[in-house]
Amino acid sequence: MKIFISIVLVAGLTFVAVQASAQNGPNQVILGETSKKKLGGDPEPITATCTAPTASKPSQYWLDAQDHTGSARGYAPFLGNDYTYPVYRNVKSAPYNAKGDGNIDDTSALQNALNADGQGGNRYGNGVTIRPAVVFLPGGTYKISKPLDMRLNTILIGDPTDPPIFKATSNFNGDALIHGYDNAAGDPTTNFFVALKNIVLDTTNIDRNRAVTALGWGVSQACHLTNLKINMPNSSGGHVGIDMSAGSATIVADVLFTGGAIGVKVNNQQVNLKNLSFKFCTTAIKFPGGHTAVIQGANIDTCGMGIDASGSGQLGSLVILDTTSVNSGPVLKFHDSSRDSGDRNNQIVIENLSHSGSNPIAIDENENVKLGSTSSVDTWIWGNEAPGNYQTGKTTSTSRPGLLLDGGKYFTKAQPTYGEYAADQFVNVKAVSGLPVKGDGSTDDSTSLNTILAQNAANCKISYFPYGVYIVRKTLYIPPGSRIVGEAWPVISGIGANFYNNANPSPVVMVGKPGEIGVAEIQDMRFTVADVLQGATVLQVNMAGNHPGDVGIWNTHITVGGTADTKVNTVCGAPDTSDCKAAFALAHLTASSGAYIENMWGWVADHSLEAGGDHQNIAVGRGMLIEATKGTWLTGTAFEHCTLYNYNFHNAQNVFAGMQQTETAYWQGEGSLQNAPAPWAALPSFGDPDFSWCGDGGDGDQRCRMGLATTIDGGSNLFLYSAAFWTFFHGETLTRYTFPGTTCGSDCITNQIRVAGNPKGLYWYGVNSRCATTMILDGQGNPKEFNNPGGWPPGGVVAAYLQYAGS
Repeated sequence: MKIFISIVLVAGLTFVAVQASAQNGPNQVILGETSKKKLGGDPEPITATCTAPTASKPSQYWLDAQDHTGSARGYAPFLGNDYTYPVYRNVKSAPYNAKGDGNIDDTSALQNALNADGQGGNRYGNGVTIRPAVVFLPGGTYKISKPLDMRLNTILIGDPTDPPIFKATSNFNGDALIHGYDNAAGDPTTNFFVALKNIVLDTTNIDRNRAVTALGWGVSQACHLTNLKINMPNSSGGHVGIDMSAGSATIVADVLFTGGAIGVKVNNQQVNLKNLSFKFCTTAIKFPGGHTAVIQGANIDTCGMGIDASGSGQLGSLVILDTTSVNSGPVLKFHDSSRDSGDRNNQIVIENLSHSGSNPIAIDENENVKLGSTSSVDTWIWGNEAPGNYQTGKTTSTSRPGLLLDGGKYFTKAQPTYGEYAADQFVNVKAVSGLPVKGDGSTDDSTSLNTILAQNAANCKISYFPYGVYIVRKTLYIPPGSRIVGEAWPVISGIGANFYNNANPSPVVMVGKPGEIGVAEIQDMRFTVADVLQGATVLQVNMAGNHPGDVGIWNTHITVGGTADTKVNTVCGAPDTSDCKAAFALAHLTASSGAYIENMWGWVADHSLEAGGDHQNIAVGRGMLIEATKGTWLTGTAFEHCTLYNYNFHNAQNVFAGMQQTETAYWQGEGSLQNAPAPWAALPSFGDPDFSWCGDGGDGDQRCRMGLATTIDGGSNLFLYSAAFWTFFHGETLTRYTFPGTTCGSDCITNQIRVAGNPKGLYWYGVNSRCATTMILDGQGNPKEFNNPGGWPPGGVVAAYLQYAGS
């Protein structure tokens, strides 16, 4: 293999770039032209290659080895004069002093670490985004005698190389080891920004027939579980692993359940249950409620029953995808709604199931067999098909392209822990000599950050962002070779004239340049705007990888308004949104991109999360524009309250989406002062819908001129699973949520989805809408809620939308 070595100058720094002439390895970078400008000006490609950081067997987890007390520590800049607030807490360090020895009761020490505000007070009910915390658990066994209560804006994280164990005592006093929700937030649908990682929850000391839960998880968007193990006694009559009692979370990922009566109980609005494994559970998954779900990549081994949806009430649809059942009872028990009058719920799609044993795959609530035992299922439909009628067990085929698959299943990738890397493989962006970075919510950090990211990408280092609010007046360019991890969702916030021109929008954060190929991993970050910036695309992804998942984004969110770190929170209260065009778009996946995105919330605020915020009547033009063609995976995403649309698949190709959740902007519809596309202009160059299918734009046309949940225009190979498209209000500008004149009934929005441009190979399973007249405006059958009633009332369900499934 020939090696070419070049010297690259970046903002006065010199480093060596190595490029191989042979085929690049899995983590190497293929780059565009050589940079001729120093970074910090207009972003340019960097000529450099990087295989990966150097792996080892570190004795200390890299996160705990960072500077958490000096000037490079995480800093919360919107706490007035509190400069000592501790973002990071090691539970074994003072003042918390947990033991983790399996003998001492650590309940109080752990709760103190979750609660502490650094001034002798409590974070309970004391801000949402202004007091973030990372609570770190070194390896050990932590005895728990009563429930731990999580706090908002908190990541509870263990050492992945030695996962900590939360072990309940035999006399445990409470209903759950951990309450994942914060009662101070009120309704579960306002519990945001909570995460648990790399932890073992163990209830085996508690009587197996007692009703107890390992984790209560009644939470909402921007909440995340990954790399958890939950151990419960075998043959249990009462233990539940995770109870999703309510809320609006979009994903639970990578959890292993052993024993227990129920692995996970689901009663929230919508969710992707991704890569969950069940061993010796009486029932792996139970749906006492909920509205729609996709079970993706589950492994059910030696369980009495796989999935029980027989008593789920308003569960409109369920998709079981890429799942394996071994040595277990029936895979699915469900309510047969084929003869129901009114709402028809429990509509089922099973796709790519592997099954062993003689037990039937699907039975109804009366134990009648609906799908008998077979070793594999391609696609099986029970419910409304469009075009077509209600199907009662139709077997068909879904033609999936190899580009989206890994081992015959849709590609997935767990959020990296970087546990294999020692601290010397990380660079704290606030600790680079000669390149000052403040993260103080006021200083422009863009020049230094662009230089640091370029240097780290070329030198195979991982960029660590301590918590802070990092202001950028120029685009933050994330080059190939980048790996970025944040502490408690640090904020990248755009401001200034570079983001004013809505005729030529600029990204606040840009991942690669068009044509660049390589690795870019981003996790635990938040992107936003600090002011009303009508020319800002908050996140733009241009690059693809050599392999699926090379470009990956996990647990990273985009918000506009609603938080203390942005002026939008206080200046956008007027009912007329024409003066609050706060961003051009939330996200844009361009045609040259290919990315794996897991748990991303794009939120245009409908209310303020912090005290002192005004009413939030914000007109962000667009949600996520997907023009990607190179292989894209959207796993558990949500985009809400955008003006023209929340998702736009515009000439997109080779896309998988497992759970899309949307809400219509509350200020739109009857009573609104602006009718879509207003206050924006529809731009054909960005694939904008122009709403020309509506009337003349007068007041009688307002229900039609509301932002689309999803618009699909052309494209090919689009595989979409479980849509949760909700409309709740119209003309709501005071964020009271209870005013009867603005609460939606049926027919609140004329069209929830639009399909145009004759897309090829569009398979859409589990489409759910609420308060719409037409579920899918396609110029063909135009399926309506009236003809497909079900789900969240008044709502509609289409189990299989196959109008454009042909090639």
